[in-house]
Amino acid sequence: MSGFVVRRGAPWSRWRVAAIKPQVWAWCETPLGEATLVRERGPRETPEDHANGGETWTVSLRGGAATLSVERLLPEPVHSLPRMGKGLEGTVDGEPFRLTGRPALRPARRTVAFEGPTIDVRMTRRRLRNRLVEHGNEIGFRAADERWHLPDPTDRAVLALCLFEWARLEDALANPLLSNL
Repeated sequence: MSGFVVRRGAPWSRWRVAAIKPQVWAWCETPLGEATLVRERGPRETPEDHANGGETWTVSLRGGAATLSVERLLPEPVHSLPRMGKGLEGTVDGEPFRLTGRPALRPARRTVAFEGPTIDVRMTRRRLRNRLVEHGNEIGFRAADERWHLPDPTDRAVLALCLFEWARLEDALANPLLSNL
């Protein structure tokens, strides 16, 4: 497969509506099979959870053969990005990991990272392209035609990539000064 596109299954106006019950919100065909996104109401343990209305997002590959789940994620990326500085907790195939996003003035320091004992995937921006890095090695990139090119992807890299696109975490890789213009 020369490349694949990760798209939302619902229009943006519907995408912004809070998820109440578990429901499939997006799907796409990847080099490793079909990936689906299920959004549902997240945990409500603190007053902040009730106020923000965080959701649990679960990305599964090949009908649940591999899964990645993140709690307290919001459909609006502008609200999720400040929380990502501290990190969001998640699980990948039952193992815990932390999702962090770090906007910075220097492009080399902007990154979205999925870090844990069994996952080390980062999204960075280099030479005007988004790059996918796993265990320190670049394994793919997104071309100008919005297609991701991954010659030999792993399950965890594809799961992280799909969540990155569906949650619009790419905003963490943008220049923070451009949002003030």
